[in-house]
Amino acid sequence: MTLYKVSYSNFNHKIHKLSSYLLRYLPYSGQSDFSIRSIKRPKSAWLRVNKAVWILATLATISLPAYACQVPKSYYTNVFCTASSDYFLALKDSAQPVALIDKKGRRVADLMRYNNIDVSKLKEGLVPVQRLGRVGYIDVTGREVIPAIYDIISGDNQTKGWSRAVSNNRIVVKKGGSFGVIDTKNRIIIPFSADNLSISDFRGDSTSINTRNGPKWVDINGRPTANPLQVIPSRKSTMTALGSNSTSSTSKPAAKTAPVIQSTSTPSTSAPVASSPKSNSEIWQPEQRDGKWGFVNRGDVPMIKFLFEQVTPFSEGLAGVRMENKWGFVNLAGELVIPFNYEESKVSRQSSTNYKGVQPFQFTNGKAWVANNANGDQICIDIKGSYVSCS
Repeated sequence: MTLYKVSYSNFNHKIHKLSSYLLRYLPYSGQSDFSIRSIKRPKSAWLRVNKAVWILATLATISLPAYACQVPKSYYTNVFCTASSDYFLALKDSAQPVALIDKKGRRVADLMRYNNIDVSKLKEGLVPVQRLGRVGYIDVTGREVIPAIYDIISGDNQTKGWSRAVSNNRIVVKKGGSFGVIDTKNRIIIPFSADNLSISDFRGDSTSINTRNGPKWVDINGRPTANPLQVIPSRKSTMTALGSNSTSSTSKPAAKTAPVIQSTSTPSTSAPVASSPKSNSEIWQPEQRDGKWGFVNRGDVPMIKFLFEQVTPFSEGLAGVRMENKWGFVNLAGELVIPFNYEESKVSRQSSTNYKGVQPFQFTNGKAWVANNANGDQICIDIKGSYVSCS
């Protein structure tokens, strides 16, 4: 097997050469469900590189949110983001997990006895790990809260990767080839049964089980319950810029997600988001924490960091974000794709004024209203940031 010796001087060249090929095998799916050992290496002869270069090259092709993660300085060589902005993963060149480290680069958990970890599922303080082909869960100090006795999940269309994340203090696991549900103290909530073909993650206080006899629903304690989709009213659609002094913003208590992401003593504010029957449930939702706005996924895990004075909901793949007096636009990867070129003071905001039913700095039909000229007419841009007619 030929091994490439890649120096710092030509490393970027190797990365660039590999990127276009790798992207065909590793389509971007956001931050969710990323696992180092889930990467499958193409069998092309020219890609025979040593494992260290392979891991680093593959990671270089993954778009991580630009505002979501700042890797701390540490003596670890390979450090990567997790689903929490407070913790980071250190790996050996061989992809062996080494440690979880904090924002100051200090080791908080020793991972050397595990052969795999899925840090994209760090939620409610627990993260799935593998040891000797079995799945367990550890906390952020490295304590094995759920012993590694469960099966690797495969062939299940509701599972991305090889495990599930904690959801409302519950975990869907597999044992002896059958699905069941445990709580975070490893107590069985839904017994393991061959009749359980698949189990959804808990949404609120209930979940659905796909059984051999058809679907059924159970509550948080595993007792049968009615289908919540038939009794929960639909959310009202709103088209409001978030973070302004508008009375349409509402407050909610701190998110009931991983304490490593947010202390329960910190208030968290979320406002209504424009929605439609075709809305993508995975589009990041605006949320305010500590006086700044960012975006979270449907599990309240931060996906774009809380840095902005004001934001608009995602529309047509872009969201308006304001820093100081200027607006720009980010994509779902948190990348600034349209620079901060548009001044808030140049927009004439009036309660009865909008552009085709939406507020400024929100795209509709490929255009966003970003300013008004001297006579009050609206000025628009397209998704490339070029000025176009609003008509």
